[in-house]
Amino acid sequence: MIDKSRIAARIRALRAKTVENGCTEEEAAAAAAMVASMLAKYNMTAEESDVRENEFAKEEVVVDDPVGERLWKIADGIAHMIDVRYWASRPGEQPSVTFFGFDHEVEIAAYLLDICRNAMTTKQAEEEFKGRLHRPSVRRRNIGAFLDGMADRLRERIRELKPETPTGTGLIVLRNQLIDAELANEGIELNNRASRASRDLEAGYGDGQRAADGVALNRGVRGPGTEDTLRIGR
Repeated sequence: MIDKSRIAARIRALRAKTVENGCTEEEAAAAAAMVASMLAKYNMTAEESDVRENEFAKEEVVVDDPVGERLWKIADGIAHMIDVRYWASRPGEQPSVTFFGFDHEVEIAAYLLDICRNAMTTKQAEEEFKGRLHRPSVRRRNIGAFLDGMADRLRERIRELKPETPTGTGLIVLRNQLIDAELANEGIELNNRASRASRDLEAGYGDGQRAADGVALNRGVRGPGTEDTLRIGR
């Protein structure tokens, strides 16, 4: 069986043989000819070799509070947009979300989740201050509905940010296959998460949705120090 990962590594090494990197023109030309020959022989593209270069990463986010209990909703939207995998703690466990995928995309996913978490925490404090005169049980119910509305709307907004699937989907299929293969290699099985329904009939739910519409997602989508978060590969 052909090991395309090793072939891709060889192709990348040959592509690095350029005049700018110290090779003679003859050496650079010979390397380029070899790259073309290998791409044709193994039915690969230069872009495919770049995708296979990426390393995998896993990042867990633990937030043990009412906001953390709802972060899995936002993680679901982020995973859909960026095409990483995620899983969340089960009800009754310490709230956590884990992203898995190519390292640069996992970094972006965690960064965007952190932006949403900070926004929800800030708005939660504001709502608690406004409802400070209510009975504790009423205040908890209102805050819960507010956070449900905010999390649901943030998930919806993030999912809407995903660009349309390009005409050529070969690389997308490949990257998904590579991620799923690595998950299997680590013995990780993803299961659908059972959870309670949102309190969408409570008065605070709509307030939470409106608060979510005011969260600036642009810097999270672009990521820390990146120019384009949704490109495949580096």
